[in-house]
Amino acid sequence: MLCLPRGFNGWIIPTMMMLTACMPPDKMPPVDYYPPSLGKPAIGLRDASDSQHYQTLGNAPPSGLSSHSPEEDAIDAKLNYDLPALVDLALRTHPETSVSWEDAKAAAARLERNRSAWYPTLTAMAFGQSFKTSFPIPGGPLVSHGYSSLGSLDLAWTLFDFGRREALIDAGAQRLSAANLSFDRKHQEIAYRVAASFFGYQGALAKVTAAQQSFEAAQSNSASVRAKFDQGLATKPDLLLALQEQAKASYDRQDARGAVTQARVALMAELGVSPAYSLHLTDLSKLPLPAGLAASVEKIADQALAQRPDLLARLAELRAREAEVKKARADFWPKIALRGMIGNQYWGGVHTSPGNQVYAASNLVDSAMLNVEWTLFDGFERTHAVHEAEAKTNSAKAQLEALRLEIMRDIWKAYADIKTELEKREFALALLQAAEASYAATQASYAQGFSTVIELLSAQKDLARARYTEIDSRATLLRAAATLVYVAGSQGQQDLLPDSGVSEDRFTPLNTH
Repeated sequence: MLCLPRGFNGWIIPTMMMLTACMPPDKMPPVDYYPPSLGKPAIGLRDASDSQHYQTLGNAPPSGLSSHSPEEDAIDAKLNYDLPALVDLALRTHPETSVSWEDAKAAAARLERNRSAWYPTLTAMAFGQSFKTSFPIPGGPLVSHGYSSLGSLDLAWTLFDFGRREALIDAGAQRLSAANLSFDRKHQEIAYRVAASFFGYQGALAKVTAAQQSFEAAQSNSASVRAKFDQGLATKPDLLLALQEQAKASYDRQDARGAVTQARVALMAELGVSPAYSLHLTDLSKLPLPAGLAASVEKIADQALAQRPDLLARLAELRAREAEVKKARADFWPKIALRGMIGNQYWGGVHTSPGNQVYAASNLVDSAMLNVEWTLFDGFERTHAVHEAEAKTNSAKAQLEALRLEIMRDIWKAYADIKTELEKREFALALLQAAEASYAATQASYAQGFSTVIELLSAQKDLARARYTEIDSRATLLRAAATLVYVAGSQGQQDLLPDSGVSEDRFTPLNTH
C-alpha cells in the first residue's frame, strides 16, 4: 500500500479520477440493451408480413373458467385464423416465449452489472462509540472517557486489473447475443410446432369429410343391394356384406371424429391457449402447396450454417468461454486501485483524569492511497481455475461441432423427405382420380347387372383409401415443407419452396364440442 502525503490530498484524487475516466477498455463490445422484439414467424405458407393486421379483441371465456386468463386479450373470435395468424397468436400467448424473453433481459442486465466494474464505488459511512481508555504514566494511570463519532465518504476505484474486466464484459456480451439468438430460435420452434399441429388438425378434419363421403357411398350401395335383394336379383350374403361395409364406414366416421378432438387439443396446447376457446381456421385446401425445391441441398445447408440462431448461439457461448479463459489467466496479475476517504471526526464529553479536564473536538480527516494487490500463492486455485475454463471451452467447441453435424443430418433428411412427398403427391392425385372413375363405372355397371357386389364394395373401399391417401399426402407435404424451413432456420418459405398458388376460399370452424 502506497500512502501519499497529506499535502497531496487536495488535488490527487480529482486528478486521478479525470485520468482514469479517460482510460476506457480498448475494445468495448457492442451490446443490444434490449432483447429482440417479436419477429416474423419462421414457418408459414406465405410471408407473415403480407398477412392482415390481427387485432387483439377480448373474448369472453366459457362459464367454466372462473378467472381471467392471459389469452383472453389475444384471441379474436371474429377472425378466420390462417397459419400466420395462428403463429402470431402463439408468439403472444405461449409461456415459452415469455421465458426466452425474460432470459434475454436477464442476460442484458448481467452485462450491465459487468460494465459497472469500470466505475468507482462511493460509500457513505458513519459510526459512533462510547469509550474509556487508561494509559499508565508515573503517578497513576491517565484515564479518559467520553464518546466520539465519524462520518465519511469512501471512494474505491480499480485503475488497472490486466484484462479482468474486459474479459467479463466480453463474456457477458457474448452471452447476451446467445440469449437473443435463443429467443429467435424459440420463435421458430413455436412457429414450427404450431404449423405441424395445424396441418395435423386440418388433415383430421379432412378425413372426417372423407369418412362421411365413404359412409354415404356405403349407405347408397347397401340400399342398391337391398333393392336388388327384394327383387330377387341379389343373395342374402350380398346384402349382409353390403350392410357390413356400411357398419364399417360408420365406425370409421366416428373414429375420424375422435381423432379431430385429439388433434384440436394438441393444436390449442401448441398455441398456448385453453382448449375451451373456439377459433375459426382456414381449411387445409386453402393452403397453397409447394411447387418444388428452389435450392439444392448443399445451398440450403450452407445457408443454415450461416443463419441458424441456435448454431450462432452456440458459437457465442464458445466465445464467452474463451473470454472466461482470459479472465482466469488475468487473475495471476496484480490489481492497482485508488482509495480515498474524506470525513469528519467528533469527540464530545471527553473527561480526563487526573486533572479532571473536559473538552470536545471536531476534526476533518482525509486520506488517499494507491493500492497494489497481488496474490502470490493461493494453493494453486488460479491454476485449476484456468484448467477448468479451458475444459469448458473445449466442451463448448465439441457441442458446437455436434450441433453442426446434427443440422447437416436434419437438412439432408428433410430435403429427401420433401422430394419424396412432392412425388407422392402426384401419385396420390392420380390414384384418387382413377379410384373415383373406377367407382363410378363399377356403380353404373352394378346397377345394370354387369358387376358383382364384391366388385362394387371393392371399388368403394379403394375410393375411400384413395381419399385418405390424398389427404395424407397434402398434410404430409405441408409438414415436410415446414420441417425443411425449420431445420434451415429460414425466415420464410418462399426462398426454399415457392408455392403453387392454388387454394380455395373456405374456412372450417374449430368448435369446442
